[in-house]
Amino acid sequence: MRKLLVLSFFIVFLATCEQDDALKDCDEWITICSDTTMALDPSKANRKVLIIGIDGFRADAMQESVSPFMYGFAQNDDTYFTDQNHVQELTFSGPNWSSLCTGADFCKHTVTTNGFGGNSLDVFPHFFKYLEQARPQKNTVSVVNWTEINEDIASTFADYAPTESINDNEVFTIANNLLNQGSPLVPDVLFLQFDELDATGHDYGFSPDVVEYTDYIATLDGYIESLMSIINAKRLNGEDWLVCIISDHGGSGKSHGGKYDNPNVRHTIMYMNAPGVNFKQWYTSSQTDLAPTVLDYLGVESAEFNCKTDGISVIED
Repeated sequence: MRKLLVLSFFIVFLATCEQDDALKDCDEWITICSDTTMALDPSKANRKVLIIGIDGFRADAMQESVSPFMYGFAQNDDTYFTDQNHVQELTFSGPNWSSLCTGADFCKHTVTTNGFGGNSLDVFPHFFKYLEQARPQKNTVSVVNWTEINEDIASTFADYAPTESINDNEVFTIANNLLNQGSPLVPDVLFLQFDELDATGHDYGFSPDVVEYTDYIATLDGYIESLMSIINAKRLNGEDWLVCIISDHGGSGKSHGGKYDNPNVRHTIMYMNAPGVNFKQWYTSSQTDLAPTVLDYLGVESAEFNCKTDGISVIED
């Protein structure tokens, strides 16, 4: 689903001012990373990852009465969870999904709007690039509702990243087919993005007090519970899976752009779950931490990625 079109010139003007002001605060980023060596941990070669992205998840809406599965999942001893995950200063989807996928701050990848114009994603690419270089036998998959993620960030490096427009239920159905039937391929790293919560927030309001918003979170909670039942069955069959649940931003009122000073926009959720893995429970994550955590779990250490990333792995050494 395409992001909602901005309805007035005034809002466009404010968004343009925000991105221009934020870029003025960026240093002159000159990142020269000539070392392309990689180190691989053979004991982690067979590990797999599921990333579940939910667009527009306001952190305080993650409540037991709204999303009972996710609420309980946050209490799991094998789970890292924070409802204080910091989004990018530019509180649009484009900058945040780019930082989640690349591990780099917006000052580096220079995605400053949902339009992706003038970006540096060729220099600061999706983490799939490093995984494909290190373990080319791994099947990397990205299935998204918001097609720009695949069109602009993932498709160059993914083994499967469809760009046709699909809804959230279709994302869920495709994920089930991939995990259960291996169709069209068996995923080793599967990235999903659900977009309709964000649309619901824009239509009705981003708030745990808005019934339309919480009802849709309950729908997503059911999707996630179903996907986790598949993953847990695979774990019982000896497969090692890291499961990540993330969001790009929160929301306040019916918007989220230009509101970094509002904690309901600035803070969102991040989960990491893997049996037997210790996480930095003392640490509060940010968007750039997803990619280094995934590569760490998969036993891939890239000197080039380490040079470029602004994040850290939330896995305890």
